[in-house]
Amino acid sequence: MSEISNIRLLAAVMFADMVGYTKLMQEDEQQAKKLRDRQREVIEGCILQHRGQIMQYYGDGTLSMFGSALDGVNCAREIQLLLKEEPKVPLRIGIHIGDVVYDDEGIYGDAVNIAARVQGLGTPGSVMISGKVFDEIKNHPGVRVEAFGEHELKNVSSPVGIYAIANEGIEVPPQGHIRDITGSNQNSVAVLPFMNFSSNEDNEYFSDGITEEIINSLVKVKGLQVASRTSVFAFKNTPKDVRAIGKELNVATVLEGSVRVAANRVRVTAQLIKTNDGFHIWSENYDREMKDIFGVQDEIAQKIADKLETNFTFDTSRRLYEASTDSVVAYNNYLQGLFYWNKRTPEGAKKAIEYFEKALKKCSTYTNAYSGLANCYTFLGTIGHLQAKDAFIKAEDLANKAIELNNTRADSYISLGYVNLLYKWDFEAADSNFRKAITLEPENEDARLAFSFYNRVMGRMDKMLDQARAAVKIAPVSLPALSDLARGLTIVEEYAEALEIYDKIIDLDPNFRAAYEGKALIYVFKKDFKNAMKQLRKYIKLMKGPNKGGTQLGYLAALMGDTKEANKNLELMQRRQEEEPDLNLSLDFAVVYAGLGEVDKAFEYLFKAVEEKLGSVVLLNSIPPFNTLKSDLRYNELLDKIGLPKQAVVVA
Repeated sequence: MSEISNIRLLAAVMFADMVGYTKLMQEDEQQAKKLRDRQREVIEGCILQHRGQIMQYYGDGTLSMFGSALDGVNCAREIQLLLKEEPKVPLRIGIHIGDVVYDDEGIYGDAVNIAARVQGLGTPGSVMISGKVFDEIKNHPGVRVEAFGEHELKNVSSPVGIYAIANEGIEVPPQGHIRDITGSNQNSVAVLPFMNFSSNEDNEYFSDGITEEIINSLVKVKGLQVASRTSVFAFKNTPKDVRAIGKELNVATVLEGSVRVAANRVRVTAQLIKTNDGFHIWSENYDREMKDIFGVQDEIAQKIADKLETNFTFDTSRRLYEASTDSVVAYNNYLQGLFYWNKRTPEGAKKAIEYFEKALKKCSTYTNAYSGLANCYTFLGTIGHLQAKDAFIKAEDLANKAIELNNTRADSYISLGYVNLLYKWDFEAADSNFRKAITLEPENEDARLAFSFYNRVMGRMDKMLDQARAAVKIAPVSLPALSDLARGLTIVEEYAEALEIYDKIIDLDPNFRAAYEGKALIYVFKKDFKNAMKQLRKYIKLMKGPNKGGTQLGYLAALMGDTKEANKNLELMQRRQEEEPDLNLSLDFAVVYAGLGEVDKAFEYLFKAVEEKLGSVVLLNSIPPFNTLKSDLRYNELLDKIGLPKQAVVVA
């Protein structure tokens, strides 16, 4: 047999390693060898079936190669499913594709090193793949993935995109697991809200918009971690030192600046600062005509990238900021819409719709405006401030239009996923769209929160918390992310941690009313009605309108046995429903009647919510006030209508 001498080829490299083998050898050598032999037997059979070749054994590990990335992934999936059967073998698998050198001794090269590093990021039962493998398999039906962003790996020159195979039966590591293993913040920046130095205070929308557009540009830079919008806007109008901000956001650099608009001229100042010592890396002023604002944003993003280029891979040949309109008037309208949308209130969303529509009248191909409109209608449909049919059908059309114009934006897929989830009850399509959003932008906080919400609906509470914690990792001072995590912890009855998070939110913003509502619910569930009422009063004080607090006060009164007060709040809710015909309070009525023990009335409103396709009705399984209804046969009838997993009927 002739010797093979240094053949170079492109191959998919699979590295498999048994977890805890050394320790098991010390404790039970016979059992360790038994599991190792079972692992080898399974791997050898699967690799032969999937046209691969075992190149080397490493005691408890195996190095193999395939001519196709898809063959390698399918093989790895089959191996893990077989090794879940008794006796279980705790195996991690990593796959990368690249050049290897092949000889009699085995295979060598960077591809082998990267496959081993990728494998090391997994947990028992997982299949981890690199970005290069993902590029090869992403269009193949039947393969699901979860994205973890780009990470620096030991002895690897450039950051590597990390993904996990997420098909049923395959373990997926928690999001924080990989960040904790690889975490370095040297390639990171936070863009603080630019100050509005214009004479007109109403121009604040423009300075906020510039900030957000620069953030969106920098997100495109491969290997650069960019603090999310919600995180940085928590520091708006605060005198906090950049060193303290850097510590809270875990970033190495901060960009701060100002915007002054006068007539058709704009002046933008920007400075990049190191957070470890507060020293300036770079600063510059830009005096331009308003029509040049798109170029200014690209130039600022380019400057930041150039200054940090030694730390990450950056393609200087392409523009970072790519405007989806050439109309400055449309852009101005879009920024005004964005300003109101970011308030995340019903009033703000309705105002944002006006401006996004104005932007589209000036530029009918404005992708960002279509996405913005889709977000607004989805939001209003979800919270019951627009009839579901009107809101979600519009949202679907707008999201599809945005994707048709530009299929690289995560928020369009997020909106589409919410339509699938909340209106169509097409849970598989929702899963696909949320995963697509995360794949496009792994560091997108909203995509993580959307996927967390999806997992809550599906009853996968561990995955709900995993994605919520991932969102908080991305945006550590984001009030929506923190609030969603606290809400999730409340559902699984981790009350102490949830209360801690709500207190942190209130420290960040004493006017964030959802935190008081969240605390009140925890005290309700703990039957501490005195503290619950104390928190509800704070919550109601921050609400607007004459008919406020009906649902929350009505439910609390019902639990306290105060039927008269509960009915008084039901009347308030009815009055509000009549005064706002677009509002849908069916679920709210059901909550109060459930508290009163009026089961038939509660089910009447729940069936009404299902017939009306009220968005939030999909949360039926995870709204604690409805737990008392789960022993009723009508409860599973509701779940069946929605298509949610049925509950075991409890006989009282």
